Amino acid sequence: MKIKDSKLYAVLILVSLLFGSCRKYVEIDTYGSRTLKTTNDYQYLINNRVNFQTTSIMPIISNDDISGTPSQAAANQWGEQVLKAFLWSESFYGDDQQDIGWNNLYKHVYVANEILQGVMESADGSESQKQIIAAEARVHRAFAYFSLVNQYAQIYNPSTAANQLGVPLLLRPDLFQELNRAPLQTVYQQIVTDLEQSIDVLPNRPAINHHPSKLAVYALLTRVYMTMRDFEKAAENADRALALNPELINVADYVDATYPQVIDDPEVILSKLSSGSVTGPINAELVALYDVKDLRLTHFLENNASLNGFKYMKPTKSGSFYAVVGLSTPEIYLNRAEVYARQNNVAKTVELLNALRMKRFRTVDYVALTAADIQSDLLQAVIDERRREFVGTDLRWYDMRRLTLDGAYYKPVERTLNGQTYRLDANSPRFVYPINQEVLTLNPEIGQNPR
Repeated sequence: MKIKDSKLYAVLILVSLLFGSCRKYVEIDTYGSRTLKTTNDYQYLINNRVNFQTTSIMPIISNDDISGTPSQAAANQWGEQVLKAFLWSESFYGDDQQDIGWNNLYKHVYVANEILQGVMESADGSESQKQIIAAEARVHRAFAYFSLVNQYAQIYNPSTAANQLGVPLLLRPDLFQELNRAPLQTVYQQIVTDLEQSIDVLPNRPAINHHPSKLAVYALLTRVYMTMRDFEKAAENADRALALNPELINVADYVDATYPQVIDDPEVILSKLSSGSVTGPINAELVALYDVKDLRLTHFLENNASLNGFKYMKPTKSGSFYAVVGLSTPEIYLNRAEVYARQNNVAKTVELLNALRMKRFRTVDYVALTAADIQSDLLQAVIDERRREFVGTDLRWYDMRRLTLDGAYYKPVERTLNGQTYRLDANSPRFVYPINQEVLTLNPEIGQNPR
């Protein structure tokens, strides 16, 4: 079935919504039409943060950062859609409701495709400018597809990925094309291809962190290869990223000061934001992982009496309503540490964990980890550090998914509400989000995910 009139592209078909905030960025040839002609037209598209910034919210809700036994008062604040995602329900949305995460991410894909189709033939720009714009578009497209397959597709397994279903893989801005799903392996191959084709022309670091850079490409390739379980390539790209000396913030510097806003945060390599926020009690098991002097316990979280526990507060302290869910320096350190742990390299695992942890304590309170502290289970030590660092972001959901292939390192998650218990086991089909019924009604070839 063709995509004509599909709600998948409702936000895209209405091009006036896409470009409405930047009419001056494109030329108007005739009444009611708008044409991208010059390289600067495409430059304005890539510069406009609205086109690529906002992603999704459900991975923050479905992961186990939030307590499995929230109070009724906390649950009442969430609304029906959030509550359904929290309980990994059969569906998240009603028949006439939109999946904002799906729409946002496919909007990123569409804008990137629009740029890639026309920028190299655009007028008045230099070859270098065109190449950089195209490279940035490829990175944004790769990020969107990674997010899509880690929400709406099966968990990547190298031995079966060629036969696993991915998501519709759209590589041109054609509103009338088939939406059959590509194999999961094919989607990942496209992600890698997009990233590898962008590296050479991008600057080492971004002038502004919503623009992709070499550092962002290496960071995203590391994340992608970790998920694909190609740990050798994950390590190679993490090393390339670390060679560019990405900066870590000393949280102690901001105990009595405002945390940097997203655009000024040196740890943010590629700025992306969640599509909303959720307030909920933090899992007590997660809170117990923090040392009482770990500044993340009081700076990333905040004790909240009404929720009978901690809530995630880092976005609020940086002046943002939304969580930062893009690419960051701490992820590079912890991805590299994880590969070392999987290789049983105790010394290098300790070194990288300490490089991050020393920035999360006051100097007077910091005690370096030793090999004796973690050598009994190196991988678990890294997983615990990831949980402390990435609380309140989508990374925990992506970690939970990939850790299902690591035996005991995935622990089943239980949630209880209104006297009923819900359980997410490693082999549960609920690790894959449902496709919104409104999309399926108009595009049945996509097919619903097993529930």
